Amino acid sequence: MFAIALSLSPLETITIAISASIFVIAFTWVSIKGDLRELANELIDDRSKEDN
Repeated sequence: MFAIALSLSPLETITIAISASIFVIAFTWVSIKGDLRELANELIDDRSKEDN
């Protein structure tokens, strides 16, 4: 939509769309990875407390 407003060529529009998609996917992946690491650490802490 932004590319259309600037009247960019189709190649530029595709480039912007791909770049934006990569950014969103990378940001989501990093967020999920961080959340999974946090959950894993909590589980490890819970297990070590149960063992003591």
